[in-house]
Amino acid sequence: MPVQQTAADLTVSLKLDAYAPRAARHHVALVDRPSPDLRDAVVLLTSEIVSRAVERCQFKGAMVVLRVWMPASVVRVEMQLPRTFLGAAHESEETEYSLLLVRSLADRWSLAGHGDIARLWFEIDRQGTRRDPSRTTETASLAIY
Repeated sequence: MPVQQTAADLTVSLKLDAYAPRAARHHVALVDRPSPDLRDAVVLLTSEIVSRAVERCQFKGAMVVLRVWMPASVVRVEMQLPRTFLGAAHESEETEYSLLLVRSLADRWSLAGHGDIARLWFEIDRQGTRRDPSRTTETASLAIY
């Protein structure tokens, strides 16, 4: 069964303001007890995706939902936000840097929209197996990056 079809270990609503990335890092760091390297990668990517949402938020005080799953095999972080938050891509340097960070640390990631809702998620395997970069799954619209 896909991890996202089970109950999340953390579900939190965040107000998209200057404090949202810090709050997201704090909440995610308290879930489970992954290895320090895995925890650092998860916290960094979570901060990155929430920061991008804050930068592109068109409405003061808008909310997003952050969900985290940490079963034995994988860590999944998902942010659900209104599709209207997704702005046009910025300069290619920023786009390349953001994509490079996600590609480097996540085993799988996606940005998908259904109706008025967009979901940005990433997964990192926990099993200690070395990741084969050629097998990374990614699907995304560059709109959030």
